[in-house]
Amino acid sequence: MKIFVAGSGKLANAILISGLTIPFCEILKWEPQHQSIHERAILVHAGSGRQLNECMAFCSGSKSVFIELATGLNTEKMEVDFPLIICPNTSLLVLKTLHMVQKSSMHFKNYEISITESHQATKKTEPGTAYAFAAALDFPSIRIESIRDPEIQLNKIGIPREFLEKHAYHKIVMKDGNDEIVVETKVLGHQAYAQGIKSIVEMIFKNTNLKIKNIRFLI
Repeated sequence: MKIFVAGSGKLANAILISGLTIPFCEILKWEPQHQSIHERAILVHAGSGRQLNECMAFCSGSKSVFIELATGLNTEKMEVDFPLIICPNTSLLVLKTLHMVQKSSMHFKNYEISITESHQATKKTEPGTAYAFAAALDFPSIRIESIRDPEIQLNKIGIPREFLEKHAYHKIVMKDGNDEIVVETKVLGHQAYAQGIKSIVEMIFKNTNLKIKNIRFLI
């Protein structure tokens, strides 16, 4: 089966050059001419949305599986006739942490909460994982602190210099007076995301639901 990766940014390129191998699958960069292919495939969308319509048209015509890695494109709200997986984060460890917070969120909603996220300075899309943490804790997304300053990332958060342009950091603090609990995640580089894609593909081969959330199947 062919796995097409759509997008020209860091994440899409990282997946393409990761050396990821999946049995019986061929990983290819999505090109417009691939719209003429009618065989069922898997399409991983990690782009800004420029190729979104043609990618979705391809999946509709071939009943291919569409994996959405990008955020802020309203893909989740679309009605489609092909398998759709909304997946703004594929780091399995981060997903497990998010799942843990979601399952226990009712115990922390009455406490003082703060959420901080940091990504590379070039990130322009919504911080989907931070939004998911906020939703789980009934925390207003507009109050999330977003950090894009490399100096702060380097000196205050502790992101190694070589990962300033490819990292994802989240910090959730829950306070009760002088008591404090901190949940912190740090993903350096994109290798974890590539491995997460492999897990999703393996899940696809076992599941035929039309529309699914990655969190239910990867935990």
